[in-house]
Amino acid sequence: MVTGSTTTVIILVLLATIASTAAVANEVYSWIDENGVQNFSQKPPDGKIAGVSQLNLVDTTPQDYDPEEDRYGVQAQAERMSALRDEMEQRRDDAREREKIADQQQVIQYREPVRSYSHGFWNPPVYPRPPLKPEHPIEVPAPTATLRPPGR
Repeated sequence: MVTGSTTTVIILVLLATIASTAAVANEVYSWIDENGVQNFSQKPPDGKIAGVSQLNLVDTTPQDYDPEEDRYGVQAQAERMSALRDEMEQRRDDAREREKIADQQQVIQYREPVRSYSHGFWNPPVYPRPPLKPEHPIEVPAPTATLRPPGR
């Protein structure tokens, strides 16, 4: 069972919610039906119901409000979401392209050096190992001109 103070709090919360949102109608009707449930509507109830109260809401829309420039309007939100979706798709495509290029490049595997406490001089490894560090390719020297001593 709802007590009187709880009902008052519920009514105040509902009225604050209704007043804070942009209402299409300025009139709100409130009544309690035969089951004891409180109802709110923008239209009066059908038939004769006792205890119907009418509330007039104050329009809080600013005077300089322009719906065409409404940043948080549905159309503006849709455009921002579309631009965000396009940007995310472009990032995904760029990442896929980078992955494709990385897959085509040669993979260099690095290995940690063998750490053993035995002497390498007495137990040299007999199997070939990959390089421990990447080695720079040997550059072919540029052709040099044959120098002749002066006067010859």
